[in-house]
Order: sequence, then structure tokens, then C-alpha cells
Amino acid sequence: MWLHRIVIAVAAYALFAGGLATLYVVEQQTGRSAVEDAPRALISTGQTTAAPTQPDRVDLTYYLGTFWVQYDANGTPIAGNAYLDGTLARVPKGVLDTARATGEDSVSWQPEEGLRYAIVAKPVGQDVIVAGQSLQPTEARATRTLLYIVLALIAGAAVVAVAVGVDVLLTTAARRRPAA
Repeated sequence: MWLHRIVIAVAAYALFAGGLATLYVVEQQTGRSAVEDAPRALISTGQTTAAPTQPDRVDLTYYLGTFWVQYDANGTPIAGNAYLDGTLARVPKGVLDTARATGEDSVSWQPEEGLRYAIVAKPVGQDVIVAGQSLQPTEARATRTLLYIVLALIAGAAVVAVAVGVDVLLTTAARRRPAA
């Protein structure tokens, strides 16, 4: 009888774990997608060079805000505020080609180890404007969420273990009592 209850407890815990895993994936993907909103909004204004909220020059090694770079038909950066190693940042040519072919491309870009950005590329005439934002805060939130979920899984496993243990003890004690 108690083996049947253990199977039910494990199945309930598996459902609990599956729910938490789903929660994590939804939260992580929602956060990742939301990071594209500010770059997309920056591009949609069509006034990246005159945007009052945009600094003239940012070093992407340290900057967490939105940035932009304009590329000519050859994929050469010709304007922008996003610099890496002293020069305008260069995204892969495939991002520019895809934006020209489909009207937009949005990807995660990792120009160097430890630097990851959500970027959105849109064609403007023969040029392509790429705007982006660091993924560092979003990824830090996802990591914290994962830690909370792991702690919940551990707590859930402890509750199931205690419940099964108590059930086994009570069932065993009830069998040892003489019938009245």
C-alpha cells in the first residue's frame, strides 16, 4: 500500500518539477524577447543620430543601455555610437544580409567572451541600422530565477520525502497494533 503512495508522491513531484521548469523557460524567454523592445523602438524613430537619450559614444565593454550602428551596402559601419576596441562595432555580415532580405533580423550577438547583446537590424535604403542592448541584466535575472526554482525543487523533494517517511511509519505502526 505504501509503495502505491510513493508512486503517487513521485508523480505529483514530477508534475511540480515540470511546472517549475515551464515557468523558468517562459520567464527566461519573455525576458530575452523584452530586451529587443528598446532597440526596436530606437530604430523605429528613424532619428538615431538625434535621439536625445543616446550618448555620442559608448564602449560596449561596459555599457548596458541601448546603442546603434549604421552600416553601408558593403557592411562597413559608417555611423553610430557603439564602439568596441576603439572602433565602431561590427556585427556579422549575415545579420545585415538577413535584415535586407526579410526586413528585420533580431539575434543574440556575442562579439567577445562575456559580452552578449540583443540586437535588431533593419534596412534603411541601401544601409542597415542595427540597434542593441546588453543581455547582462536579463541573464542575471534568469540565473536568479533558476536558483529560486532549484531551491523550490529541493524544498519540494524534502516535503515529499518527509510525507513518504511519515506515511511509511504510520502504516508500519498501524500494522503492528493488535486488533481490538
